[in-house]
Amino acid sequence: MTSKSIEQALSIKPTVSSEMAEAIQLWGNMYQNKPPWKKEPTPHNPERVTTLGLPAFIASEKARMCTLEMKSEITAPMEETEEVEKISGLSYTTKQAKGSTERAEFLNKQYQNTIMRDIRTQLEYGLAKGGLVIKPYVVFGENGTEDKIVMDYIQADDFYPISFDVSGRITAAAFVQRIIDKDYVYSRLEYHKLEGTTVTVVNKAFRNSVNAARNTDDLGTEIPLTSVPEWAAVEPETIIKNVDRLLFAYFKTPLANTVDTYSPLGMSVYGRAADLIKDADEQYSRTLWEYEGSELAVDIDSLVLKQEEDKNHNVIYMSPTKQNRLFRGIDNNDEAFYNVFNPTIRDASLFNGLNEILMRIEDVCELARGTIADVDKEARTATEISVLKQRSYAANAQLQTALEYALSDVVYAMNAYAALYNLTPDGDYNISFEWDDSIQTDKESETTKRLTLVQNGISSKVEFRMWYYGETEEQALQALAKVQAYNDFEAREAIDNYAE
Repeated sequence: MTSKSIEQALSIKPTVSSEMAEAIQLWGNMYQNKPPWKKEPTPHNPERVTTLGLPAFIASEKARMCTLEMKSEITAPMEETEEVEKISGLSYTTKQAKGSTERAEFLNKQYQNTIMRDIRTQLEYGLAKGGLVIKPYVVFGENGTEDKIVMDYIQADDFYPISFDVSGRITAAAFVQRIIDKDYVYSRLEYHKLEGTTVTVVNKAFRNSVNAARNTDDLGTEIPLTSVPEWAAVEPETIIKNVDRLLFAYFKTPLANTVDTYSPLGMSVYGRAADLIKDADEQYSRTLWEYEGSELAVDIDSLVLKQEEDKNHNVIYMSPTKQNRLFRGIDNNDEAFYNVFNPTIRDASLFNGLNEILMRIEDVCELARGTIADVDKEARTATEISVLKQRSYAANAQLQTALEYALSDVVYAMNAYAALYNLTPDGDYNISFEWDDSIQTDKESETTKRLTLVQNGISSKVEFRMWYYGETEEQALQALAKVQAYNDFEAREAIDNYAE
């Protein structure tokens, strides 16, 4: 059997351009603090370039803002019933589950134990590399334990999209899972394809030598799945009908792709700032060199220093107090000679230059002013700061919308597997999302403005409730009627008490 790549094993053509593949690799290296411009000094090149760790910070900060106090749960659909309070005669509505709740409760338990536990960290990886795949799968219980749905999180550099529909939704993709032992690398190629309302999942196993597998495109020779104990129970082919999408979710950052404008893949949240981040690292390294190169030193004649030999019999000079960092020997045959080296440090101008670069990074990455840069270095009006914050709020809201879209696909896949393997009785479900007030300051300002419009008769209370609570017009009218009824009831009670 001949060695195969992923494209050969599936008889497909690669859909990810070389430019996009290189960009994803660069973003990953930057996130892991290993950018190509980082270097240590050598005898031939004394320059040192270190990093500020900005990519990891940017991805982490955006993930934190997006998921801060995030709440999401799966519930059964509810129906409203109108009730009448006996004492006051006021009517009110109650909600109760519509049909069986067993499916929704099962899905929510799996959802809370996986997605809601892991989303903060996994989202950070997705933001760093432009995308993240969340793939549910079933683990069947043994010895009386219950069946579970767990998640695979596949980062952008381990995901192989194959085809997309006109809307950009993935219709075919492959994943590779590897097991490495002493001599061999075993790879399981999992291929998903959507045709109409049917998803076909194909699994194949391959074996390659450790040395040959260093080329990640080389899977090796195909072997039976049963050859690897961990995959012995995996079905070579599974067909799932009556679905309208692949049974995994692809989270994609809501940014236009500037690396490959025709690619449906996502862009790193710091991808557009890669050159600026390089400039910041180099400027920071210059600042460090300014401190290192300006260290206090005393030049004295070598005769004053004690001579010793190292293990290679090279002569080394030691000061009487062994302060090699302070004293430097100079051969001028004058024991009385000394010179204090203590130049002025130019750190202010260097840091000002660095701060300018950091502000440009904030702008490009849609971060509020002061997230990275020092805001005290540049005076700004309240209006300018508000505009910059507004951009950050809008970017965060777009991330939350994209995450909702992806997690809805995850729950859809979970439900499909629950039905396929009869994990619970049939039942409907709803998924809800509640986000924190990461845009609290902006919302407070908007609330004040809208209340002023209501008080001046320019806007109605119904419109205000629809905006503030996210209610429909009917819900807002019912709520206001209920509030008015309670106010009238309390007023009547107050009058009756006064009359008594």
